[in-house]
Amino acid sequence: MSSWRGSAPQADGYVGELHSDKSHAQVSTDRCGPSPLGPAAIRDLVVAAADKHGVDRSLATAVAWTESRFDRVRNSPKGARGAMQLMPATAQRYGVRDVCDPTSNIDGGVRYLRSLIDEFGNPLLAAAAYNAGEQSIYAYHGVPPFRETVAYVAAILNYQLGLPTPGESGGASRQGDGDRSPTQSNSVIGATTAATFVGGVMQF
Repeated sequence: MSSWRGSAPQADGYVGELHSDKSHAQVSTDRCGPSPLGPAAIRDLVVAAADKHGVDRSLATAVAWTESRFDRVRNSPKGARGAMQLMPATAQRYGVRDVCDPTSNIDGGVRYLRSLIDEFGNPLLAAAAYNAGEQSIYAYHGVPPFRETVAYVAAILNYQLGLPTPGESGGASRQGDGDRSPTQSNSVIGATTAATFVGGVMQF
């Protein structure tokens, strides 16, 4: 796992991935119908994908739950689809042709999560980037102070800890394309150590 120093990744590698053969696959933007699988089966697929790609099971399942309630909420107004709420660009990036197919969607979403963990070296930053996009993490040097993203990261932690999520409304990640408004605080969950709580906000 690489350490993150807060600088943007080299563009060449990213562009190369985008222009791979898989990235040219046509991705359907049609709305998904009801899931063909129940929540337990979806969770099993997430666990299997997490094991396959070396992602912590609790993190992967927390993302799937927060995103879609294990494929119960399959379509977002912004165009995200399926269990892992993949945007068309993200699905194309990971060669997911049928975003409504649970197995393909979950495999692509977990691979994306794996790449974010490798990029930022921190599961909280990876979760925040899954919701807000990688560039938002670089722009704010940590978890961006967007209401949606702060609530999203809190929901991930609540799920992992077995705690209730206040006002459960679903995750509907946008991979950086969503509408977001800053919180009143300008503080972010940063990428360094020695955290303290000041005025109810974690600062680093």
